[in-house]
Amino acid sequence: MSNVPALLLSALVVISSSGAPARRPNPPSQEQPPRSEPDLTRPLRWLLRAQGEDGGWGTEAGSPADVATTSLSGIALLRLARQGQAESLAEPTRRALLYVVRAVERAPAPDAYIQPEGTQPQRKLGRGIDTFLAAQFLGEAIPGMPAGNDRERARTALDRVVAKIQLLQKDDGSFAKDGWAPVLSSAFAARGLYVAKDAGAAVASKSLAKSEEYMLRGYDKEKKAFRTDDAAGVALYQAAGSLDAAARSGRMAEAPAQAARAHLEDEAFVRGFGSYGGEEHVSYLLSTEAFAKSGGEDWTKWSKSIRTRLANIQREDGTWRGDHCITSTSFCTAASLITLAIRPGGLPVNRG
Repeated sequence: MSNVPALLLSALVVISSSGAPARRPNPPSQEQPPRSEPDLTRPLRWLLRAQGEDGGWGTEAGSPADVATTSLSGIALLRLARQGQAESLAEPTRRALLYVVRAVERAPAPDAYIQPEGTQPQRKLGRGIDTFLAAQFLGEAIPGMPAGNDRERARTALDRVVAKIQLLQKDDGSFAKDGWAPVLSSAFAARGLYVAKDAGAAVASKSLAKSEEYMLRGYDKEKKAFRTDDAAGVALYQAAGSLDAAARSGRMAEAPAQAARAHLEDEAFVRGFGSYGGEEHVSYLLSTEAFAKSGGEDWTKWSKSIRTRLANIQREDGTWRGDHCITSTSFCTAASLITLAIRPGGLPVNRG
């Protein structure tokens, strides 16, 4: 992985004794141009240092770990490993995987959840987000694991979470109605099932089809607008979920995907809630996966846009943190690293 220049230092604001910003004596002749490429070295270093002794990640370094944040962080390590970091990331990825496997093994079979209630991701994305992200992490990890006890435990854990996810699916095809933005939770549930199926797990085609229809119904063709009742009133979240579902089901030519692509060219729309939280970061992840599937000019335009956006909201220590709702440094940094690791050709399409 090549190093990217560090963030430009923010200009210092001198504060007068009255508390009001003082006039700068020598203002620069012109503003610095926006950065176009994020730094990957520092956020990855931060994420590795923030991993707990148990292999998990919590909201911040030193916070109690949770399955959702650990799974998202583990996925980030897997994706970055494919770009030349495999040897250095193998052990932290294994520790993260075993953290999730142990959580699944502790969860009673009839129970759909694998994490005790009360985490930040659950409050914002719904009670089942740990189960959904665990399925994606396990499904992405298993194909590259050597034969042995770890792989067998991971495969058993994947079968268990698939059963739990399908147990949670509603009649309308969604998987969650709780939390602040449950449509994103449903999007990750579907992603977990897609990835699990690719890894060899038994996933019901009917469950995937119902999920696709739910996500694509999030666009109202008559009003030419995305519904926001399951998206905390933020159309970005529904658009990202709809676009992801369209890409995975090969329906990018249909109205929901076309509308999402058009809306994602609008700066105000892409700002989502108006400030950057974990919900925005995972919406960018979902959208980037979908654009990568299409490739071509749309991918080139979106990739440049989202990389510039992430470069300019990157913190001085290289991380990303949320300004609302999911404020977790670990969650936002992991989601952004995944987004930056996505390349065309890496998104499987559901074949039924």
